[in-house]
Amino acid sequence: MIKSYFLVALRSLQRNKLHASINIIGLAIGMVCCILIALFVQFELGYDRQNKNAHRIYRLAVDLEANNWAISAFPLGGLLKDNFPEVAGYTRIKPVEVFMQNQAGTLFKNKERVFYADPTVFDILDIHLIKGNPATALAEVNTMVITPETARAYFGDQDPIGKTLTMLGNKREFVVTGVFEPLPSNSHVHMTMMASSESYASMRVDSKVGFSSLTNHYTYVVLPEGIDHLAFERTISSFLDKHQNLQAGDQPNVIRLQPLTDIHLHSNRGLEIEANGNMNTVYTLSAIAFFILVIACINFMNLTTAQSLKRAREVGIRKVVGSQKRQLIFQFLSESVVISFISLALATVLLALVVPQFNFISGKEIIINPLKNSLIVVIFGGITLFVGLFAGIYPAFFLSSFKPASVLKGNFIGNISGQLMRKGLVVFQFAIAFLIMVGTYVVYSQLDYMLTKNMGFDREQTLVISMPRDSVGDLSVKNEMARLAGVTGVTRFNEVPGRMVNTTNLWYEGVKDNQAENLYIFSGDTDLLKTMGIKLKAGRYFREGTQQFGKEFVINETALNHFGWKPEEAIGKLMEFGERGSEPGKVVGVIEDFHFKHLHDAIDPLVLFLNPHYEGRYMAIKVNTPDMQAMVAAIEQKWKSILPQHEFEYQFLDESFDKLFDQEKRLGQLFGIFSALAVFISCLGLFGLASFTMEQSRKAVAVRKVLGASVLHIVGMMSKSFLKLVLLGMVLAAPLAYFAATRWLQGFAYNVGFTWIVFVYASLVAIAVAFVTVSYHSLKTARTNPVNALKAQ
Repeated sequence: MIKSYFLVALRSLQRNKLHASINIIGLAIGMVCCILIALFVQFELGYDRQNKNAHRIYRLAVDLEANNWAISAFPLGGLLKDNFPEVAGYTRIKPVEVFMQNQAGTLFKNKERVFYADPTVFDILDIHLIKGNPATALAEVNTMVITPETARAYFGDQDPIGKTLTMLGNKREFVVTGVFEPLPSNSHVHMTMMASSESYASMRVDSKVGFSSLTNHYTYVVLPEGIDHLAFERTISSFLDKHQNLQAGDQPNVIRLQPLTDIHLHSNRGLEIEANGNMNTVYTLSAIAFFILVIACINFMNLTTAQSLKRAREVGIRKVVGSQKRQLIFQFLSESVVISFISLALATVLLALVVPQFNFISGKEIIINPLKNSLIVVIFGGITLFVGLFAGIYPAFFLSSFKPASVLKGNFIGNISGQLMRKGLVVFQFAIAFLIMVGTYVVYSQLDYMLTKNMGFDREQTLVISMPRDSVGDLSVKNEMARLAGVTGVTRFNEVPGRMVNTTNLWYEGVKDNQAENLYIFSGDTDLLKTMGIKLKAGRYFREGTQQFGKEFVINETALNHFGWKPEEAIGKLMEFGERGSEPGKVVGVIEDFHFKHLHDAIDPLVLFLNPHYEGRYMAIKVNTPDMQAMVAAIEQKWKSILPQHEFEYQFLDESFDKLFDQEKRLGQLFGIFSALAVFISCLGLFGLASFTMEQSRKAVAVRKVLGASVLHIVGMMSKSFLKLVLLGMVLAAPLAYFAATRWLQGFAYNVGFTWIVFVYASLVAIAVAFVTVSYHSLKTARTNPVNALKAQ
């Protein structure tokens, strides 16, 4: 019996090749979208879950007045381990970017990100050593472990154990004591080189740095299973207050415990170790995947019911010879399942082609090999059965409900409720497509806004050079660069504008309770404003020869308002690092606001100061030249003549700033692709309904032609009814699109705002595509010889 059903299903597909092909292609595309996003969601939700103790590991983080940080102080892990039995273990990692050189003296052009790490890193972060002993590999000073890929890059096919790598800058040699497997791609941190923490002075037990230094240093602790980590973080915060002898009025410690598996999707703190994902993106793409699959299923329903007139006699005869309704339902469902599996086969081929491109766009590593990802079979099977049953359930009940007497007498013309159902499905399809199109437009508009927004400083034609940290004499380098033809300004600073995040405690005149406040700070030399195009609002900027470290300060407009001062009275106000001393410094100038952080964040109060004997981490060179390539070559040549021992490393300020928006760019590209596919699949559904309607209306059209109606009139008449459905779908989706778009834009402190013109653009695209789709059937019917239509039974 079942074999018979499937044979009938295959014969039905052969008789209706066009509609079967449209069904299969539509479902296959829907499956590809759904499977891709399902694998993307699986990848995102699986971050760090490969760790055997993932549910017990927490990262220590700290909240300060100015920002919430993903970092912690160097001694914190050891202090907690010594005083709390709940802390079963801890490990610390501290990344630095340096040039490395192998024993042969080969200098690699790109900097390496080396992580100083405690020996416990292997156990707590679940890192497997291929070669070496985890108990001793990082126990000694100047020891290092590397990945197999790094070993091949520096030593070729030689055994790396016992060989040395030299860290340029401090000229320190590290002995390779182990080779480790890199962490999976869906880990919140990726390391290729780890050096012993004993090699980094601030991480040693005898270090005098203590809690006075907060840098990009990360601590992980292992706690008992099921612990109330929120209550425990309050406990350790209070303990730290007592340990540091904080007095009434002092800023209390706020230590946070972040579950390891929550870091990627739920942490957006300052100095994150890597760029994290966003749970809202997971929710959004999951919804898009579901709705695209539903749209594809709706196509199947419409295209199947469009063939109802052709199948009506078959159903009538089957019922006359004794077929029961449940048998007919099973037969039609079997056809749906067969199409679903054929679509899966096509979808599998398409996936093999598009997964590499999807990985490139999304920045992920999606795997469709069932041997490496056991959930592939479940995802493929579940989606296929869902499509087969969901898409086939309505046609099965619709077709099996025909009355044999009416069908065989030739009186069958369909029912009103079925027509309304099909039209409603098309409305739903275009409502979803419209929603995705609006989302695409809003994402791209916000991205364009961020990339072109006035940042308060000029980032065009500006090279940022990384300066060596070994007292080579920044001023002499600056002066030499300034002499180059085409260079209009040179300045030095410690953090790149647009990305800086440093804070410190500052006392200022009028501060609440006379207690220092944690504020953002920025240090740039005397040519900062001129070179970067930052505007002065009141007073003056730092001058050559003053070198008034801690005695002169410049603040931004937001700080001015935060302090409650007016521009004319700010000059001369007292300010000092830390608590007030006997000789505080003074505010000498006010500058206009500029974006020194990501555009997700609002501009905060900022205090600028001038370092003594200034040596910056970066040097910005403003140029004015039509030939940027030649200009860069000239700057590099000058660098090599001054600092031949140091690698020339540069970046364009506008390009480095644009990289901050990589996540938004990827989201925009994905939205664009899925938007186009949603519209395409929706048009297939419209094609099906048009086919169904024209099939029923062929005699009415023939009569109109006989009475003198033109082809253009008939096309317009037939198309108008479908365009009404498209418009209705867009009208119904508009409020939801507005709500979703404004909600997403609220995640940005500065956003483009929602403009109603987006509805016009999306509507024009949808109507134009829908009209072209419908016109095919309308024109074909209108040009049919009326004699043939009127003769047909």
